[in-house]
Amino acid sequence: MAIQESNEKRKERFKAMSSAQRKALIRAKMKVEGLEEGSGVPGKTLSSYDRNEIWGLIQVTSCFPEMQARPRTMKPKTPSKKKSLIGWLLIAITLSGGMAFYYRQYPSPETRRELSVDGMFAD
Repeated sequence: MAIQESNEKRKERFKAMSSAQRKALIRAKMKVEGLEEGSGVPGKTLSSYDRNEIWGLIQVTSCFPEMQARPRTMKPKTPSKKKSLIGWLLIAITLSGGMAFYYRQYPSPETRRELSVDGMFAD
């Protein structure tokens, strides 16, 4: 790769290649650099790597969509219609039960009126 090319052209070239061609290119570049496939290279410490060598490998692998981590998209959980209906029914039953209890405890309209006025003007 003695020819300097722009990032866009490099990406287009790598995207046009098949997966097997890309893997072969990486293996050839690793062989030229003296690297072996695997988890590490025996006899070579991390500090002995050339910065340009590492950057070249990063640029090559960044063009491969299958090697890039895809962010997980979380869909918001929407309650099902059945659960929503059950929730609304429970709210309606609670409110109607509260109203029935209130009217049973204070049957006369005068008492209810006094309680409302006392509640509004409570000191």
